[in-house]
Amino acid sequence: MSAVVIDGKAIAAEVYEELTGRIVKLKQKGVVPRVAIIEIGEDEMSKRYVSLKENAAIRLGMECVTYHLVSSTPEKRVLDLIARLNADPSVHGMLVQMPLPEHMDTKAVLDSIDPEKDIDGIHFCNQGKLLNGEPAIIACTPRAIIHMLDRIGVDIESRHTVVIGKSILVGRPIAMCFLNRSATVSVCHTKTQNLADLTRNADILIVAAGSAKLIKADMVKEGAVVIDVGQTNIDGKLCGDVDFDEVAPKASYITKVTGGVGPMTVAMLMTNLVDCAENAAGR
Repeated sequence: MSAVVIDGKAIAAEVYEELTGRIVKLKQKGVVPRVAIIEIGEDEMSKRYVSLKENAAIRLGMECVTYHLVSSTPEKRVLDLIARLNADPSVHGMLVQMPLPEHMDTKAVLDSIDPEKDIDGIHFCNQGKLLNGEPAIIACTPRAIIHMLDRIGVDIESRHTVVIGKSILVGRPIAMCFLNRSATVSVCHTKTQNLADLTRNADILIVAAGSAKLIKADMVKEGAVVIDVGQTNIDGKLCGDVDFDEVAPKASYITKVTGGVGPMTVAMLMTNLVDCAENAAGR
């Protein structure tokens, strides 16, 4: 058996086509979805991610304004800027590009964003709603994974899902998403003992550990669905957390480090933005 490679780019293109129709309807009501991005510092990878988000919004006919701040910017100035954007009705979505400089309190900055404009889905209000199984803005990568699995027809209910990683951006919210869909979920991390004993029992394996080629063939159940979220730059080449060449012959479905979860994460960010604009228009 050889796994079907999940084409994140193709699914993202379908998402963008659907969003185009929704954006046209908003514009007919006089609403142009608008996102504000706050980028602090000179991190090259952050700049790349910001550019991807800007281009996606503009390509869809939405508005995007980016605030480029130097790494020495005082935290209060950032909080003041967020407060202004919270109060601006023309701004429907907002995000602060991570990581932040060391002198800033990341949680304080992120939690200052209006939860109704939190298109990254990481405000404590949105994460709390997700925990309670209530409607919420869901973090983009978890939403991307769920959307991809739904599109290819993978049943989530009752499946044993193993998540490697416990970050607030991926690991924790994806675990909650799967629990809310009645999956059985195991969450693993750097302190987990006998990791392979857990991964070998996974019907769906989601790897967001940030450890290149962590998952080998002998750690994967025959016919498992394997979702690789990891991206590690090694000598200028991106490597995933899954050893693709080893694992692909054993899995039923698998994602590649490029063209997999990444394009869908940006597509779900745009979906969250349109959702926020529609919600604002309905208020």
